[in-house]
Amino acid sequence: MDTLGLPYLLIATPSLRDPNFVQTVVLMGHHDEQGALGWVINRLHARPARDVLTSAHCEQVHAETPLHVGGPVPSDALLALYRGELPGVEGAEVAPGLSVSRSADVLPLLFSEPPGDGPVRGRLVFGYSGWGAGQLEREMQDGAWLALPADLDLAFSRVVEDLWPRCFARLGIDPARLTSPGGRMH
Repeated sequence: MDTLGLPYLLIATPSLRDPNFVQTVVLMGHHDEQGALGWVINRLHARPARDVLTSAHCEQVHAETPLHVGGPVPSDALLALYRGELPGVEGAEVAPGLSVSRSADVLPLLFSEPPGDGPVRGRLVFGYSGWGAGQLEREMQDGAWLALPADLDLAFSRVVEDLWPRCFARLGIDPARLTSPGGRMH
């Protein structure tokens, strides 16, 4: 992955049959020879964010704030993904322009207002997606994933239900025309 800078979007191809990743888009925040880490951004949790927050924190989040399933690896806490930095909030920049925080201080700053028409300010995610050393590279060589340089407006799009086909459209690829490594059409 020397040629693709972080963050980037990882797009599941139709040949990827793992139910955790079928038609997913993963916002990648880390990828080196040790492994890779990202968050599924187009799969919504069955419950809204307010349902999983403590009573002390749920009023800091607008009722329409979605909760995203970040991946199959469980986490012990919600994580906020957001662009840039938030002064006064404990967080970390994991890739240029992409930050994460587990601090409750982020809730009223990013999630107290109803989602508007443009990109969202952040995403609340539960869980993450992780790959060991060389695993993601092998999966990409097998045709399971395509990569798209991150457009943070796309990554933080308010509408996520059609994010997978929009990413393919951005690449100029019709996913129905992709073939598996053995040449079989999907």
